[in-house]
Amino acid sequence: MCKRSAGGQFPGFWELPTECLEGEETLEDALERVFFERLTVNLRQKRPWGAVDCGLFKSDANDEDVRLLGYEVELTKNFIHIYGYDDFRWVKLSNLKRMRVLEPYVTIITRCM
Repeated sequence: MCKRSAGGQFPGFWELPTECLEGEETLEDALERVFFERLTVNLRQKRPWGAVDCGLFKSDANDEDVRLLGYEVELTKNFIHIYGYDDFRWVKLSNLKRMRVLEPYVTIITRCM
């Protein structure tokens, strides 16, 4: 889980690592980018996990609902350095209840368990 930065939207809330599609980018390319650029790790496997539609991230520039897609991944490095987040940690499902997790991420996690 990644903790949103103090200077951004929903500061202090926890979420799964997230990235938006850029232009004509494929889902697979965006997934590679979020892990390589923001978490500095390489992926070995990617399996679709589930999806949830939400309006939580709407803005004046984007009035459309957002679809969060979850993927199960296998990382190829043990060391992870994060960019754009205040904290990162591995979390057992049983410990998620103690964290301030944004609702769409709670939904996608519980649907896919």
